[in-house]
Amino acid sequence: MSALDKRPGQCYDAGMRPNRKSYLPQAALLSATVIWGWTFVLVKEGASELGPLTFLALRFALALFAILLLFWGRLRRGGLNWGTLRAGLWIGLSLFSGYLFQTWGLLYTTATKSGFITGLSVILVPLLSALAFKEEARLRVPARGWLGAGLAALGLGLILFGQGEAAGLELRLNLGDLLTLLCAFSFALQVISIGRFVNPGNYPTILVIQIGTVFVLSLAGALLVEHPRLAMTISPKGWEAILITGLLATALAFFIQNRFQPLSTPTEAAIIFSAEPVFAGLFGYLLLGERLTGLQLLGAAAILGGIVASQLPGQHPAAVEQSLKRRGEEENE
Repeated sequence: MSALDKRPGQCYDAGMRPNRKSYLPQAALLSATVIWGWTFVLVKEGASELGPLTFLALRFALALFAILLLFWGRLRRGGLNWGTLRAGLWIGLSLFSGYLFQTWGLLYTTATKSGFITGLSVILVPLLSALAFKEEARLRVPARGWLGAGLAALGLGLILFGQGEAAGLELRLNLGDLLTLLCAFSFALQVISIGRFVNPGNYPTILVIQIGTVFVLSLAGALLVEHPRLAMTISPKGWEAILITGLLATALAFFIQNRFQPLSTPTEAAIIFSAEPVFAGLFGYLLLGERLTGLQLLGAAAILGGIVASQLPGQHPAAVEQSLKRRGEEENE
């Protein structure tokens, strides 16, 4: 058995025989999704008090400081080149664009439609991957990936439109819906780009660049269109939102994504990330006493089914670990 026949997440012994599948990358990505779901209310409260761009600037400034502290020694030893700079800037621009279009779109559409359209990135990731990476076996989408993405998209629809009349569903598209669709494309590009450009050797450098890019663009936007408050005028609740989302939902969660997503596939990652509203609903029930309808519970089950379906046994076109190692060696030459 050659190294190129290895599958993502598969453990091997010294004789290159398959031992057991490791679900560590998927479990790590799921933990990041739990964090995003848990901090959903904090993000909403912080953006309402400070303004979305100001809140993003403060959140990503704190995250950038934490990431620099974590990787300062490694960054001083090098690793920055044109390839990592370009990748980090592109991923950071995609991430910022997602937040910007989502916030802009919410001015013209409902939160329910925004949540559903943003969640369509779970379908856009395999679609864009199939179009852009036909020749790269590692990024091709297997049948189980399409199945998982379809179940996740169905589950998102049931969760977000299962609120009954309160959902306010309108079938007509408006400007806000189109802006939110651009948001979904942006987040899909961020997930795909991490799968394409990030590897275990360069992820600290690219992570710093992408977090820094979002911070700089958010700060520039806040100064142009908002009136950022002085630190002393921010409420204790606002600082709580900044600290928790900056350290956990940004520094830790994006560290997890950049460290472990390259050991999975973009499609698997997108399916796992689609569980964010499931955990948002769970924490809403546990912390705020909110209730989910029967359709929403069915939607949560569909998303979890999509995650399980994406992990079904089956031949994968190439080995993630070997491809990442080879790509890292090529970049260092």
